[in-house]
Amino acid sequence: MEEQKLKTRIDPLTGEIITEVEDSPEVIAEKQLFRKNPARAQALRDLMYESLKEHIDSQNIPADRRDEMMFIMIANSVMDLVFDAPTTDIAMESSYCFDEMLGMALANKKFEVDIIAEAKKAVETVKREDFPSDEAYLEGMREFEERWWDMGQPALGMRSPNDAIYEMLGKYKLNEE
Repeated sequence: MEEQKLKTRIDPLTGEIITEVEDSPEVIAEKQLFRKNPARAQALRDLMYESLKEHIDSQNIPADRRDEMMFIMIANSVMDLVFDAPTTDIAMESSYCFDEMLGMALANKKFEVDIIAEAKKAVETVKREDFPSDEAYLEGMREFEERWWDMGQPALGMRSPNDAIYEMLGKYKLNEE
């Protein structure tokens, strides 16, 4: 079990000494990366919804396509913000990771499967008793998982997970330089 760290601060208004449990790096990351997303969504709405709606209203877009166009414009604008914020090298790495996750999500949808859950199930078939040490077991699991991504899987029509993801990326030209 991870040892809890305490942090102490003094309330500037009352002078009260307050001791709190310090969040783990994982909890801090969870809060920053995901729990703020509902508030971010509202901030983005306030930032861009009206101007995008005005732009769409000024175009000759059929009524049945307006929602789709609004979604595409918002998604594009959000990605512009996300990839413009960090340094170029971090943005490049983030964009490659985003594309891979998008490809996996699209493959999951197409094949009605959860590739990560399938990988986890497959790795769980590697048994500790088949290895002489814990280190060898961990290395064996790592090697098996690495190979698994290139093995044909029944849930993916005998495509490997990497091939299924690559196909989906190709459909959108996201695997091109």
